[in-house]
Amino acid sequence: MTIPYRIEIGKALTRDEKKEIQALIEALFFEIDTIYNKWNPDSELTALNNLKANQKKRLSPKLASFLKRCAFFVELSSGKFDPTIEPIQQLWKKELEKNKTPPETAINELRSSIGWQNIVLENDLFYKKQDKTALDLGGLVKGYAVDLFIERLKAKGYENIFVEWGGEVKAQGHHPQGRNWAVYISNLEDLDPEHALAYVPLINQAIATSGDYLQQWTVTENENHGKRVPVKPVTYFHVFDPLTLRPLAITDESIASSSCLAPDCLTADALATMLLMCQNMEEAKALAEKLQQAVPNTAFWIMSRKDVRAAGQ
Repeated sequence: MTIPYRIEIGKALTRDEKKEIQALIEALFFEIDTIYNKWNPDSELTALNNLKANQKKRLSPKLASFLKRCAFFVELSSGKFDPTIEPIQQLWKKELEKNKTPPETAINELRSSIGWQNIVLENDLFYKKQDKTALDLGGLVKGYAVDLFIERLKAKGYENIFVEWGGEVKAQGHHPQGRNWAVYISNLEDLDPEHALAYVPLINQAIATSGDYLQQWTVTENENHGKRVPVKPVTYFHVFDPLTLRPLAITDESIASSSCLAPDCLTADALATMLLMCQNMEEAKALAEKLQQAVPNTAFWIMSRKDVRAAGQ
């Protein structure tokens, strides 16, 4: 795991406690890598992605439970959030790295493979309806891992905990100074805490942020009858829409950043991503209202590119 993490315990630790926590960290990262990591050729997820259509495989209890939670978020988003996007994003990324977009024929060849309707969960049995259907669980795994760190540290008797991994955060109990743990949500192009969008106390809560700034590609060519022709530049970013089979593009109206406060980090992770996928602020606000009705005890902070420009004036 190459993404930096931060774990704080709200008390002085003995040497034995430090060893215990380090062993817990290593064991959990090993678990995440061997079950949920698509890049690990020996992971359980890779085995699922390599299955042929209708070939059944028994799931571990941990992955079975996780995929059921995935299904909830797919349904909640009306299919906008969908881990089966893996084949189409791999196609696009190969071309985007060459400053190109993939041909429509290649996109359409994968169309039937995309969509949660291709995934069948029968208790602890899993199978796919299409050979090429594959899962990318990256939109949820970091948040889930943060939840697991808190859960397992609590089981060891630690009461005051702050965990952050790749921008996903959850806190339990209190800061060593006796106050609540807290984070701030920075303005997109101004990281100064004095100019923060919000300061958020975390009272046994989690917060996750999704943004369009993590990975971007600017395309200046398209394919036309087998030839590459110049086009008006379009900047895409790393989130893919399973309904359009395209990466999201940065526009004047697009959502630049969305943060979600929720009881657990997996939920915060998923909901923040859903909001990032909205085309404009009006759509994002409407979705936020729907999500708050469906998932209690949530709150959202959303910035559009228009907001970013206005803040810089």
